[in-house]
Amino acid sequence: MTGAGREGVAPVGAGFENYLAVSPPDDGRLRLFCFHHAGGGATAYASWQRELGPDVVVLPVQLPGRETRAREPRITDMAELTGVLNRVLGPALRAPFAFYGHSMGGAVAHNLTLSRQRRGERLPERLLVGACPAPHLPAVLASTKAMSDEEMARVLIGIGGMSEMMLRYPDWLTAATDQVRDDLRVCTSYERTDLPRLACPVEVFSGTDDPLLPAGDAAAWESHAPAGYRLHRVPGGHFFFRESPEEFFRALRGAVARMATVAR
Repeated sequence: MTGAGREGVAPVGAGFENYLAVSPPDDGRLRLFCFHHAGGGATAYASWQRELGPDVVVLPVQLPGRETRAREPRITDMAELTGVLNRVLGPALRAPFAFYGHSMGGAVAHNLTLSRQRRGERLPERLLVGACPAPHLPAVLASTKAMSDEEMARVLIGIGGMSEMMLRYPDWLTAATDQVRDDLRVCTSYERTDLPRLACPVEVFSGTDDPLLPAGDAAAWESHAPAGYRLHRVPGGHFFFRESPEEFFRALRGAVARMATVAR
């Protein structure tokens, strides 16, 4: 069931354990749910628990159609995706939590936050977004939709989102670019006008040399965050957390420390 926009209806057979590799411990620690970039998967966050330390529980969210869920159909509509996430993750969102989303994941985290805000449900202590333009601006990579597989791949290789080795394996290349195209459909499936402002603070992380995200597009998040806003400029490009991990995780640990006392 993809693209139907039926908010709150989970795909058949998909449950809590499909989206999270482990159930979050009920020990009072802040829960950080992490949403991956277009074409990516939960393994992008494999090292984050070690980097952030024991004061937070890092919970990478695995969307269908990739990695351990490669055989499942991908969801390509944002309303459907946020409805499924709210239903499946809902029981884990009753204790203090935060969202981090990178690129497409930032759009998913923002829309999930808005969905919960409209319903009067608990909000994240902070919404953390990386390499993601402000919600009223066009999605990154939206202009690549009409490109051939090889053209799109070269763009992704240029930003560090794909290995150049993929060019030598046409079947793998097609599978990888198909996944990116489906993820971009999520990012372009919703209106970007008349968006309500967020009732939780927002912290934005952007790469100083990101070719997909001008500094002004990251800073424009401020108009959506009357409850609090902070911008972190990190050396590097679209995947700055790989290029400058020391600087990025220092800033992220600061954001976690500002929230951790709430969870105690």
